[in-house]
Amino acid sequence: MSQYESFIYNQQPVILNSSLSQLRYLILSQGLPTGKNNNRLRIHVWSVLLQCSMENCTSQYLALLSKGEDLPPLIYNKIKNDTPRTLVKDSTFQKTVSEDALLRGLCCFAWESIDIAATAAAAGLAEGDEDTHLSSFASSSGIHEDEKEALAEENVYKISEYVQGMNVLLAPLLFVCESSEPMAFRFFTKICRRYIPTYLNKNLSGVYKGAQLLEICLSIIDPKLSKFLRQDHLLTAEIYGIPSIMTLSACTPPLNEVLKLWDFMFAYGFHMNILFIVAQLVLMRSELLKSPTPMNLLKNFPQFNADEVIRLGVGFIAKLPHEVYQSLVEHLYRIT
Repeated sequence: MSQYESFIYNQQPVILNSSLSQLRYLILSQGLPTGKNNNRLRIHVWSVLLQCSMENCTSQYLALLSKGEDLPPLIYNKIKNDTPRTLVKDSTFQKTVSEDALLRGLCCFAWESIDIAATAAAAGLAEGDEDTHLSSFASSSGIHEDEKEALAEENVYKISEYVQGMNVLLAPLLFVCESSEPMAFRFFTKICRRYIPTYLNKNLSGVYKGAQLLEICLSIIDPKLSKFLRQDHLLTAEIYGIPSIMTLSACTPPLNEVLKLWDFMFAYGFHMNILFIVAQLVLMRSELLKSPTPMNLLKNFPQFNADEVIRLGVGFIAKLPHEVYQSLVEHLYRIT
């Protein structure tokens, strides 16, 4: 039995916080075992890290699935237009996950969002009510776990039924949970509604804030590259960084390396994705600085090595002022 298996199957709930710290350290120091055969272990590790119970996930998924595909045409057409284009260059993904599975999962999420919005409307929650509540957190020096939960709850009915990029966010989850769509869907809803709610509202406010933070971090970590892109070539992060921000880097191959990044982000926070994008830019530095048309390189980020990206990204933390790092954490939950 591996250290991970021993940890997952032998730990007692009474020492949850200590156990989570141990599990996070295991991921930092060793990483999860690679290979598709280890996806069962990955599911268990992700469930623990996200504190994501799978209780009743099948019955709830089937209830949403029973609503069918008769969504408002604008929503359904957006979903139907994007699913065929999901990770099309990854042959392993294409052999493992069907377009129908993506369509089912995204339609279920849309129905769930519609139901949540209807419930909120019936309860008399008007637009702006949540903003009053969110402002009560503004004086806090940082966001604690209970505050994150409250913020996520306030944002939950503001999340769009579907925005482009959700298909790519769902894709790795269906790949890992290939034998259980309900489990993949439970992970998906947990991430979208609890961990990155500002990324999925109608204005994508968290995504655009993430782009601003990406530029700030790059200017601190590599001023020369930042100047080259922004001033010399008028390339802002809103132009080249949105797909990687929105999809938590899942849009950049290969998928097995994306899963390693996700292992780390599940353990230490999805805000780390911004620093991982900076790391990918730094790794492309020589090619970018030599190119007369760097956007040609930035349209599709090159394949990456997750261990190298993680090492660089973690190292960047020490270079950031406290308030910048705090903004990285907070932008997933609130926009100030």
